[in-house]
Amino acid sequence: MILTTGLAGLLIMALCRNVTGYVPRDAVAPALAGIAAVTVYAQVWSLFGGVGPAADICMCICLVLAGIYYRRDTGEILSDIIRDLKSDRLPVIVSILLMIVMAYGASHGLMHYDTGLYHAQAIRWIEEYGSVPGLTNLHTRLGYNSSAFCFNALYSFAFTGRSYHVTGAFCALLLAWECAYRPLKERGGLLCASGMARIMGIYYLLIIFDEMVSPASDYYMVCLGFILVIRWMDSVEMYKSETGRDEALARMSMLAVFTAFILTVKLSGAVFVLLACFPGYVLLREHRGREFAFCVGAGGVTVLPYLTRNIILSGWLLYPSTAFGFFDTGWRVPRDTASYDYKEIQVYGRGYTDVSRYDESITRWFGDWYAQMSLTDRLLILAAIVGVAYFVIKCIYYVCRGLKHHESPCLTPEMFPEAVLCIGFVFWLLTSPLMRYGCLYVYLCDALLWGGVIGRIPADRRTVRFAVSALLMFLCVYKGIMFAAETARAYRSDTWIMQQDYETFDVHAYELRGDGAHITVYAPDEGDRTGYDPFPSSPWDMSDTVMLRGSDIRAGFKPTE
Repeated sequence: MILTTGLAGLLIMALCRNVTGYVPRDAVAPALAGIAAVTVYAQVWSLFGGVGPAADICMCICLVLAGIYYRRDTGEILSDIIRDLKSDRLPVIVSILLMIVMAYGASHGLMHYDTGLYHAQAIRWIEEYGSVPGLTNLHTRLGYNSSAFCFNALYSFAFTGRSYHVTGAFCALLLAWECAYRPLKERGGLLCASGMARIMGIYYLLIIFDEMVSPASDYYMVCLGFILVIRWMDSVEMYKSETGRDEALARMSMLAVFTAFILTVKLSGAVFVLLACFPGYVLLREHRGREFAFCVGAGGVTVLPYLTRNIILSGWLLYPSTAFGFFDTGWRVPRDTASYDYKEIQVYGRGYTDVSRYDESITRWFGDWYAQMSLTDRLLILAAIVGVAYFVIKCIYYVCRGLKHHESPCLTPEMFPEAVLCIGFVFWLLTSPLMRYGCLYVYLCDALLWGGVIGRIPADRRTVRFAVSALLMFLCVYKGIMFAAETARAYRSDTWIMQQDYETFDVHAYELRGDGAHITVYAPDEGDRTGYDPFPSSPWDMSDTVMLRGSDIRAGFKPTE
C-alpha cells in the first residue's frame, strides 16, 4: 500500500506541479494524494466489474508505466522528500515505530457491529461484481455507498482465500505520522490550534486502536478529516506571512480537492467542502483561472464515480436522501423505504429506535442523549457548545468593529476553518448526533477554538503556559498508561501473520426469483448480521419484496410489483 499509493501520489504531485507550480515536500502528502487516486481508480473499475486481481495487476502496470514516463518529475520530488527525511532522523525512527504499532493494531481487535451488518457484505459485493443495479433493494444498508469500501476491496487480496481489511489502519497510520512528524521536526509547537488538533488526533487514535481492524467508513473519514484540518491550519499560519502566502494558497487549493474525496468516504464529511470556498475565492480574485479550473476539474473527477455508484446501487443520487430523485431507473428504491431509512438514521443518532420520534425537537431528546454519553464525551461536547457560542460572539465583535471603523467586516484566515467546523458541529447536532463520526467535529471545534485561545497566551506568561503544558502532559501520560494496559489485556498470539478474520453468524437460505431465474440468498437465524460469508445475504428474508431484474445476478434487483 505504501509503495502503490506513494507512487500514485508522486504522479499526481508531478501533474499538480506542472499546473500550479507547487509541490509539497513532506512524506505524508504523496500518500494522501495516492489514496485519493487509487480509490477513484477502484470506484471506476467497480462500474464495470469486480475489483479483484485484474484490478490490482492493471493498477500496478499503469503506475509503473506512468512512473517511467514521468521519472524525471517524480524523481525530483522524491529526492526532495528523502533530503527532508535525512535532515533529522528522529521523526523517521518514530515513523517506523508507529508503522509497527499500527500494523499490530490492525492484526486483531473488536469488530464494529455494522461490519457484520453491511461493511463486509459491501466489500464482498465490490470484490465479486463491482456495482450491481438496485443492490440496495436487497440490503438497504448497502445503499450507504462509501469509497472506503472500494479502497478496501482493492487491497483485500480476496483471491488468496482471505479478505484482508487493513486500509482503515493505514489511514490511522497516516494520521499518526501527521500528528508526530512536525512537532518532532520542530521540537514543539503544540500550544496552538494546529498543535491542539494534533493532540486530539492522537487521543482519537488511542480510542479506535482496538477497533480499527474493522473496515468501518467512520474511521476512514475521521482520520482523513483530522489530517485535512491539521494541514489546513498549518497552511493558515503560513498564509499570514507575506513570504509564504503563495505556497499556502497552493496547499489550500490541493486540500480543497481532498475535501471532495472525504465527501465520497462518508457523506457526513460533506461540510468540509465549504473549506474550498476560501482558496477558490482568492484564485478567482487574483485571476488565476487555470489553477481554479484545475482544482474544480480534479474535484469533479473525484466525486463523479461516487455519484455514479450511488445511482447504480439505489437509483438515488445521495441515498437515503430523497431530495435528488432525478433518475427514474427501473431499480430505484421506493421513496417510502428510503424515507424511512433516512429517518431511522436520524433517530438512532439521538439514541432511539422509534422512527415515530423523528419530528421531536432538540429540547425533547437532547437531555436523554447527553446523559447517555461518557463523562469525557460530555465534557468535550459541552466545551464545543461553549466554543461555538464564543465564536458567534467573536464574529459579532469583528462585524461591529468593522462598522465602527467603516471597514468591510470579514473573517480572518484562521476564523474561516473555525466557521466551517462550527457549522459542521451544529449540523451534526441537529440531524444525527452519533458520536462515532461526530467526534470529528466535537474534537476539532475544541482544538481550533480553544487551541486558538491558548495560542494567544503571551510568551512572557510562562506560568500559564507551563500549567497548560503540564495538564496536557498529565492527560497524555494517563491515557498512555490506560492504552498500554488495555492493549496488554487484549493481546493475541495467533494474528501476527494472518489478520483476524471477519465474524461469522448462523444463517439460513431462501430463494430469490425473477424473470425465470432464481438465486440462493442467506439471512441470519437471529438478529440482522451475516458477516462476510455466506454470500449473498440480507438482514432478513426479502423474497416477498425483492426480485431479480434478469437471468443473472449481475443484472441486479428491483422491488416487486
